[in-house]
Amino acid sequence: MIMRTYFETNVPKELLESARVDGANEFTTLFRIVLPISLPIMATIGLMSGLAYWNDWTNGLYYITDKNLNTVQVFLNNMLINAQQLEQMGTAHGLDMSSMPSIAVRMAVAVAGALPLVCVFPFFQKYFVKGMTLGAVKG
Repeated sequence: MIMRTYFETNVPKELLESARVDGANEFTTLFRIVLPISLPIMATIGLMSGLAYWNDWTNGLYYITDKNLNTVQVFLNNMLINAQQLEQMGTAHGLDMSSMPSIAVRMAVAVAGALPLVCVFPFFQKYFVKGMTLGAVKG
């Protein structure tokens, strides 16, 4: 729905009509006019979809049976669960668990999960800026 609305509002009908008058067929119009204009929305939707799949650990947990094929997110989730279980078992046996770095483990997992996305984002940043300036109202 977002992409359809973007195509309807940001691709000028006059531009498509002039391409048809100049003799361009539908594929030429798509690849030479519509797609270059639509790079900001495609980059945005692509990055958000990739982010959703990157953070999804449930599919790997449900469908992958071989431990050697687990994704990074499943590994990080298992690490968090193991740290929580260690902390619970220690307190159940009367041990002082205040020195266990449970918050540090959570923060390390968060950084390890976000680091690849932080490395990829600069390549998509120019499309975000282009999309924001494209829709800006000039005064």
